[in-house]
Amino acid sequence: MKIGTGRRLTRGGLLAAVAALAGLAGCGGAERYGDALTLSTVTAVSDILASPASFEGRTVRIEGEISRECPSGCWFDVKDGNAVIYVDIAPAGLAIPQKVGSAVAVEGAVSVEEGQVRFLGRGVEIR
Repeated sequence: MKIGTGRRLTRGGLLAAVAALAGLAGCGGAERYGDALTLSTVTAVSDILASPASFEGRTVRIEGEISRECPSGCWFDVKDGNAVIYVDIAPAGLAIPQKVGSAVAVEGAVSVEEGQVRFLGRGVEIR
């Protein structure tokens, strides 16, 4: 069995190989918008909807799937199991590209206005 071919790997070939391996490993797969996500504890959307007053004004992290989105990307719905919450990121000056069906993590605060529960997102990570 011959171990080497006597060929040299060029700089371009090396960069292409590294890029291919990074792609296979899933490096850089998350898109981030706004503030960095810092909380490790995830709050279930169903818990927020069951008792919104106990979460109002607190910074929490939610995770789920983007089930519906504004055409301009300034709001979206996050579905976590059977629960869905409206996430508004416009007040933070954010907008995301169309990502319906993508996994998402959002940090922000719960707001209750006129009986409507909203999540005011300040940081978004899409996977």
